[in-house]
Amino acid sequence: MNVTRGSSLSSLDPLPVFARLAAELHQEPDEATASQAIVTRLREVVPEARRVSLAVRESRGLRTLASSDRLANEADALQYALGEGPAIEVVDQGGWLRVGDVDSDARWQGWAPRAAALGVRSLLAVALVDGEETLGALTVYGTDPGGFSERDAVEHALAYAAHAATALACTRRAATLETAVSSRHVIGMAQGIAMERYGIGAQQSFELLRRLSSTTNVKLRDVAAQIVETRTIPVERDREHSED
Repeated sequence: MNVTRGSSLSSLDPLPVFARLAAELHQEPDEATASQAIVTRLREVVPEARRVSLAVRESRGLRTLASSDRLANEADALQYALGEGPAIEVVDQGGWLRVGDVDSDARWQGWAPRAAALGVRSLLAVALVDGEETLGALTVYGTDPGGFSERDAVEHALAYAAHAATALACTRRAATLETAVSSRHVIGMAQGIAMERYGIGAQQSFELLRRLSSTTNVKLRDVAAQIVETRTIPVERDREHSED
């Protein structure tokens, strides 16, 4: 088995291109777009990186959010189906790993031969870590054995992954904040409609929305959005409130 493992990023100073790419990634509008940009731009620092995937960690496991081509996507899909593979391992254990010859690898007895049949012969997988949180994995697949053996290729990929993880985390936080602000705005508008309809205060209007959400098993924001869109309050709750 030809496997190289590493535990962390070396102490090299990031090259200017990494800083530039990270700054650009911070401007991407959403996680999916940022992930695709990360996959595409990796080749600027690792010329061998022609078949790349970015998988994100979710409650049910990993999901490929961006990939460069069909081979990378299918190699990832095999991992999820079999529950084993390089991306799964680095997400679970941290760090990174390189496999020089997938065809002779004995670690993943289900995944390796199937990946080799797809054309994967070597690979480099790096965990995407932001602080204490592992966001996912960046995997580079090679179609020739012995790929990614140059030290610079590994170091550049590690440095790039560190910047990419930070940018991806920032994109997530920005999206979460934007969603929260939007939700509060919609809920506030729905409260205003309820206050005008029933002549009630802000707290009472919020309680009305909360009860509607509970009885209909619909998220509070979605209940509010429906009220704002239709300018009406569901009949059942309207009648109940009128009887109070």
